[in-house]
Amino acid sequence: MKLALPDMARALDASVLLVMRFNSRQMVDEILSAQQRLGNRLVGVVINSIPEADQAFVSGQVVPYLEAQGIAVLAALPQMPYLQGVRVSELVGRLDAEVLCCDNHLDLVVESLKIGAMNVNSALRFFRQGIHQAVVTGGDRRDLQIAALETSTHCLILTGQIPPTDDVITLATDKEIPVLSVVTDTLTTVERIDTLFGQVPLNNPDKVPLVQEVFAEHLDLSRLMALLAIDPPALAKAAVS
Repeated sequence: MKLALPDMARALDASVLLVMRFNSRQMVDEILSAQQRLGNRLVGVVINSIPEADQAFVSGQVVPYLEAQGIAVLAALPQMPYLQGVRVSELVGRLDAEVLCCDNHLDLVVESLKIGAMNVNSALRFFRQGIHQAVVTGGDRRDLQIAALETSTHCLILTGQIPPTDDVITLATDKEIPVLSVVTDTLTTVERIDTLFGQVPLNNPDKVPLVQEVFAEHLDLSRLMALLAIDPPALAKAAVS
């Protein structure tokens, strides 16, 4: 049996807190549509992953508009690439990779992924657009490997199990950038990496405190609890008094 969200909410007599990833004005239409379908069961909305360039637009226009339509905006959370990232050590495990250098820097966090498969001039411009990136390229592409190491790269992944030249390893060691070697081709390697991005394991000692900090700053928890008719915990009452 397949039930739509409004049907599930009615069947369970449940309230709904809608979490929406920011995607400009289309998101507003989707929230208004959800309000029509859910009615009073819609408690409010959390707007997630707002790019820095759009935060003023959201706070100055989107939030006041939605509030005027009777939709409580309980949080407007900024985009945080770090939370989407993965540690190099996680990449090593997922790819069953051989670490060629800098195995003492596997705690570096990779926030984006780039594929090196072009000429070196184009590659330099492409790699310079990334921050804390992993670059996947062929083990025989020394030119691209050097270009990647000269930018904001946290990990260099070489496909085809082709060993890099000594100068590549020397430069990576000087810059403390781990170099990994994998037996898979570039497409397979990228597909495996993609499955890791966006996850926040509960046992991650770095991400969880950051998530708590972001929610403490941006989520109106008191308003949410009031909308749900939930009394605040005794400890919270004591802290307020």
